[in-house]
Amino acid sequence: METNFNDKPTRRRWFRLRPGWQERLPVRPLLLMAAAALVLTLLVLVNRPQSRVLNSAEMEMVKSKGVLRIGVDENVYGLCQNGEGLETDIGNEIGRIVFGSTDSISYVPCTRYSALWRMDDGYIDLAILSMQTFGNASYARNAEPFYVDDCVLVGYGERSIASATVAVLEGTPAETLLNRLVNERSPHTVVVPCADYYSMLVKLRAGTVDAVCMPYTAAMSHMESGMSLYSEPIGTIAYFAIAPTGSILLDLCDELFAGWRQDGTLEQWEQARGL
Repeated sequence: METNFNDKPTRRRWFRLRPGWQERLPVRPLLLMAAAALVLTLLVLVNRPQSRVLNSAEMEMVKSKGVLRIGVDENVYGLCQNGEGLETDIGNEIGRIVFGSTDSISYVPCTRYSALWRMDDGYIDLAILSMQTFGNASYARNAEPFYVDDCVLVGYGERSIASATVAVLEGTPAETLLNRLVNERSPHTVVVPCADYYSMLVKLRAGTVDAVCMPYTAAMSHMESGMSLYSEPIGTIAYFAIAPTGSILLDLCDELFAGWRQDGTLEQWEQARGL
């Protein structure tokens, strides 16, 4: 009679790696796959705003209105002409991200002068304009610019700025750049502040000033027969989004503009608009 006690004890087999197993691993393909996954993750993070912004209570209040009213420039080359331009490209994409479509975006034509009272009166929620600030504590600009523009001189033929009389829009970054140029390199240049582009151009046509100083986009919008750009810009001006101080829309714009600048989206839009 046989019993289990007669069976030989079973030896437990331990799993052992064969010598040289590391060399048989597909290390290079694995590293390539890991790198591709990392790049894809970074692209997703760059192109989509953080969930903190989109899922915040403030953003829910924006969505609850059902429409986002955006102030844009009136007839400025490349930025907004006939309802098309860089500013509307940005606004449309904001609409897709916040609402899932562009149907809930409403554009309100503004200027750097009218945008303030339109926002005061509740006609617009956000301004994407060729301006840097409202000069009002109730409003703020985001930190990341959506466009950087050359500040140029325009005249009827180029002449030395050393002893020229130059008109510029008062209280603008262009005036700051021009005054800096005068203080640092051209002390005999006379700066003539003006209230609007129309009065600047009237002075230029009449010959009371030798040139006008303005952003490139504004210059291209107001260029007339016989006028030409000076060969060298005097500096650059950055354009930002404007909203009430503390608005979640400013945080959204910062994240979007940074991501679009990094992945080349803004550059593609600028090239498509001739900027």
